[in-house]
Amino acid sequence: MATFEPYTKTHPERLPDFDPFTQSFNLSYPDGTPFTISVTDVDTFIQYNVRICINYGSQFGASIVLFVILLLLTRREKRASSVFLLNSTALLFNIIRLLLQLMHFTTGFEHFYPYFSLDYLQVNRSAFAMSITGSVFESLVVACIEASLVVQVHVVCATIRRRYRWPLLALSIAVALATIAFRLAWMVENSIAIMELSYMDTIWWLESACNIVITVSVCFFCAVFVTKLGFALRQRRRLGVRDFGPMKIVFVGGCQTLTIPAVFSITQYFVVFPELSSNLLTLVAISLPLSSIWAGANLDHGQHSDTQPLHRRNLWRALAFGVNNTTLNNAASEKQTSTTGMTASTAAKTLCYSNQPLSMMSKQSHDSMDPLAIAVEHDIFIDSIRRKHSIV
Repeated sequence: MATFEPYTKTHPERLPDFDPFTQSFNLSYPDGTPFTISVTDVDTFIQYNVRICINYGSQFGASIVLFVILLLLTRREKRASSVFLLNSTALLFNIIRLLLQLMHFTTGFEHFYPYFSLDYLQVNRSAFAMSITGSVFESLVVACIEASLVVQVHVVCATIRRRYRWPLLALSIAVALATIAFRLAWMVENSIAIMELSYMDTIWWLESACNIVITVSVCFFCAVFVTKLGFALRQRRRLGVRDFGPMKIVFVGGCQTLTIPAVFSITQYFVVFPELSSNLLTLVAISLPLSSIWAGANLDHGQHSDTQPLHRRNLWRALAFGVNNTTLNNAASEKQTSTTGMTASTAAKTLCYSNQPLSMMSKQSHDSMDPLAIAVEHDIFIDSIRRKHSIV
């Protein structure tokens, strides 16, 4: 069996003024004209592809995980809302965008010789279509995010005065349309450059403008959310409501969406990192439904498992332990037992204390009251109202 030893062991001598890691070598164009590249150029080419694929792969995995969680944890009655449809569509488009951008690095555009010689005649037309389609889906992600933000501004600001609400809504629509317009302009110019195989040094300013406009848009909308919810939380605190409820969770989610994507967008101008700006869209697409999921989970926290719908409990049993006919039958029997636990005689002896003064809670008043009344506890009534008007 052949053995291989490092070259430094078989040839320990070195030239004093020669650095092998910066040496150059020659290649030839198709017409035979030579051109020179260095080892450093090759290292930069390889490292860039590896780092950007790691970046895209991380975003791709995070988007898939949150998309599945969003479908599983969103209540059935909320799935028809416009906010859910826009957020889930943005995540789905973002998954497709990242998949296409990952597949781009398997095409002829990223082969060694076409990259350094700029000879892309051997690249398949499908590679061109893939690159253009990825740019189109990136624009669709921006459009879904902006539409979702406008809808949420309309919902959050529905309780403020009309003379403030309509100008704020008009300004929100203008900001969203400007962001989408910049993104569409960059998509068109980028697609033309791909088809013509031209260098995009003359339109880099447009890409930078897109990143700036998207960052300003996200910060504007999140500032509106945070300000409105901050005033609402202040009013709730004055009324004595101090629990960590869904409104505070949405407030925290708005602050997160306001700060983290903005940090990534600003950092790209000071740190050399491949496609750091692409994290901006993924972070916003993930942050928007994440706060809703968290708030919905907090809203359901503390309630008994029997109050959950049967199909939802069976879903989690299937995910955790597997499901079969016995499990489904047991769950159905448990639900039937819990719903029929109060007999007619028990219900007939139940008293109504919701509208009675405290002085009537004694045993004498208990005996004198009508035994056929219906009991409604205050805490259950308040909880039902809170669920009815939930913003999550």
